[in-house]
Amino acid sequence: MSGRCRAVAVLVACAITPATADPLGDTSVTAEAHFGLATVPFDVMALPEAKGQALVLVLGGAWSVAPSLALEVRSPLVAASVAQPAGSYVDAAAFGNPQLGAAMMLSRRPVGTGDLTILGGAAVGLPLGGHDEQLLANRALAIANGIDGLAHPDLFTPGVGALTPRADVRWASSTWSAALEARLPLLVRVSDAGLAGPQAETHAFGLAAVLAGDVRHQLTRRLALAVAPQLAIDARPIAAHPRDVSRLQDLERASLYIAIGRRTHLAVDVQGAIGGELGGSMVALGLRCGIDLR
Repeated sequence: MSGRCRAVAVLVACAITPATADPLGDTSVTAEAHFGLATVPFDVMALPEAKGQALVLVLGGAWSVAPSLALEVRSPLVAASVAQPAGSYVDAAAFGNPQLGAAMMLSRRPVGTGDLTILGGAAVGLPLGGHDEQLLANRALAIANGIDGLAHPDLFTPGVGALTPRADVRWASSTWSAALEARLPLLVRVSDAGLAGPQAETHAFGLAAVLAGDVRHQLTRRLALAVAPQLAIDARPIAAHPRDVSRLQDLERASLYIAIGRRTHLAVDVQGAIGGELGGSMVALGLRCGIDLR
């Protein structure tokens, strides 16, 4: 397999496929759909929580442009039912912040019975997230970020641009794989996104840190099971919280990975939070799919 194919194969494999899946090709697309419930801190004095259920869709793609180098794109969309003060719910839909990025395979070498791969990359988030004067779109995006364990403020915070460097380390053998990803979303405020006034205090910059692990066991040639713990750290909030909130948020995910032929891979997810601000209030089910368009 060429170096170009290897680059995209590893990039997509780290996100969607089990360790022994056949490699993907030069052009791949991914789709994620998660539906869940969450109650999330929200940065206004009146009703300082965003509560409801949401369907979160994230479409993406990767294109190899050089050996060991690929360009990436992601675009999120949220459809939510947002709780109101009187107990009713109002439907709201919003686009998140699309991302353009690049990732490079820095190293790949045999270690023990498997291969150790190191990746580095970065993504730029465009400040196109939806918002409105009633803050319904803002709350819908906050719920979506809650369903993701508060790990993607770069995707789901309106009124900000973002730079998100990341590093991935992954070891994979024929039956087991283990991965660790670190991301540092740096948020830059470009608009108040409807939060101006005495109800909220926005900041010019925000910084988060995310650590995500993944351990998988290959059951058969087409099936694998995985557990994926995650920790998100709100190091510097992009807006002042009106009450004391935890800066740490966990997420626990269990997944069944299914290889459908040589070019399509599906993951079925169950995820929730035990502690942090989301503890006991967030649960979600989801599907992730990766398709080789070679």
